[in-house]
Amino acid sequence: MIILELIIFLVSIAVLSISISGYGSLLSLSIKTNFFLNIFIGFIIITFIVTLIHFFLKIDLIISQIILILGLIIFFKKKNIKLLKLYNLRNISYLIIVFCLIPMFFSQKYHEDFGYYHLPYALSFIEEKIIFGFANIDQSYVYNSIWLNISSLFFLNDKNFNFLTLPGYILFLSFILFSINQIISKKKISLSDFYLVTLIFYLILKFTRISEFGVDLPAIIFSVLGIYYFFNFLETNLIEEKKTYFFLTLIFSIFSILIKLSTLPIILLSLYLYFKHFKDLKFSLIDLKFIFILILSTIFFIQQFIYTGCFIFPTNSTCLNVNWFNPDYLNLSKNIELINKSYSLARDIYLPEDYLSNFTWFSFWIKRNFTEILEHLMTMILPLLLFILVLKKRKKNYLELQNKLTLYTFIFLSLLFWLSYSPVFRFATHIFITLVFLFFSSILISKEFSKKKFLIFISIFLIFNFSKNIFRINNTENLFLGIQKIENDYVLNNKISNKYANIYYPDVKKNKKNGWQGRLCWNTPFICSYNKLDVSKKKGYLVVKKLKN
Repeated sequence: MIILELIIFLVSIAVLSISISGYGSLLSLSIKTNFFLNIFIGFIIITFIVTLIHFFLKIDLIISQIILILGLIIFFKKKNIKLLKLYNLRNISYLIIVFCLIPMFFSQKYHEDFGYYHLPYALSFIEEKIIFGFANIDQSYVYNSIWLNISSLFFLNDKNFNFLTLPGYILFLSFILFSINQIISKKKISLSDFYLVTLIFYLILKFTRISEFGVDLPAIIFSVLGIYYFFNFLETNLIEEKKTYFFLTLIFSIFSILIKLSTLPIILLSLYLYFKHFKDLKFSLIDLKFIFILILSTIFFIQQFIYTGCFIFPTNSTCLNVNWFNPDYLNLSKNIELINKSYSLARDIYLPEDYLSNFTWFSFWIKRNFTEILEHLMTMILPLLLFILVLKKRKKNYLELQNKLTLYTFIFLSLLFWLSYSPVFRFATHIFITLVFLFFSSILISKEFSKKKFLIFISIFLIFNFSKNIFRINNTENLFLGIQKIENDYVLNNKISNKYANIYYPDVKKNKKNGWQGRLCWNTPFICSYNKLDVSKKKGYLVVKKLKN
């Protein structure tokens, strides 16, 4: 039985990956692409398709199947099977890597955010087309992440939603395999490849449970992909390649911002390339690839407006006085800032305004976050340092000073933005990784890279990842094949119904036995909310307004 389940899981991963890669092949690039790069681009295209369709239709099982089958048709029609054949000589190695990372998926234990808004968000896509005033259901939908839009494609039924985490898992697997392939397939290791080395070491060691990271992991991966292709741009002298690397830097950066607003400063790298090399490269903004980026961003802003009444939340100047607009949410950013800056430690000492002024918050924030930051930095630095120590010296080759200064400027501005608004480490992982890499870049480039030693290190880290998750599976209750079962056994208040919708209110008092989890909606039938709502319907669309308590 277990073997059959594993076979079904592996086949599902393969089929879904091929479908996603099929969509990615629709964008023609002037560089040699591979299966994994097409997956990254494919995720962006599928997200665009799902978001657009949801404006007019709910994303039910039929729509999901059509989208995924169409990806398979595109893949084979464009004869992309040759991309798979490229890896014949390394298939065994890739299968071993996949095998080592399988327990990561099966050891997942759903975090609070999954029950709070990830799962209910997927249910909303399945049960309704886009809802005007969607953010009034819960404040977590105010800062919308475009990554959550594709989760509905992986929904099986209301009792089996384990595959909702598959997009993040496939993305993680693809990035690891992509990075390893980029490194071992080249005769000469470049600066950008060394950057991937830093990333691989950290991700395999730190991201050992894929479900714990929600939208953070996709934001990190697409951010570092943008930075990676920025390095590629600096390394090549070919005009067509530079154009492609600029596009990849731009599209991955934009997509990371749409996933997580905290990555906003990464757009600075694309702006730098554009303004510095505009004359040399003769960029054309009417290129279909750039038009696609514009349309994707526009669709996201329209979705945000439909959800909140603001095109760019919480920028008040982008808000319109529509009947679903809730001005109370404009204060939400300040409340989140207080939480992220550890105001709970100083609540009895400072008023909120005084706490946020003149960096009063910094000492309290350091007190709460120092151990976590140190842990992450050590996970980035120590494996890289050990790897450097076993490499041989060669002639030194430094990153050009101008480019290095540009990157340090980018890091400084990014950290300033991060500290100003949301100083949570996972929001700036890509920045710290880049900083660590730059710090060691001169040493890395001065070493003779050994693919054999690199593979040995990766093998050790994969064994660590594998062992840790096997231990979790063997020592976690209520898991079948390691997948956490969720039973919605907590009590609901009386359902409130009108001719347009049913609204379920979890009974917090009766759910005290479940602690924080008892406050979550999980797979409660949609709409589930703690807010008192007024639901109406206009021209076939639900309109949700928040009532005063």
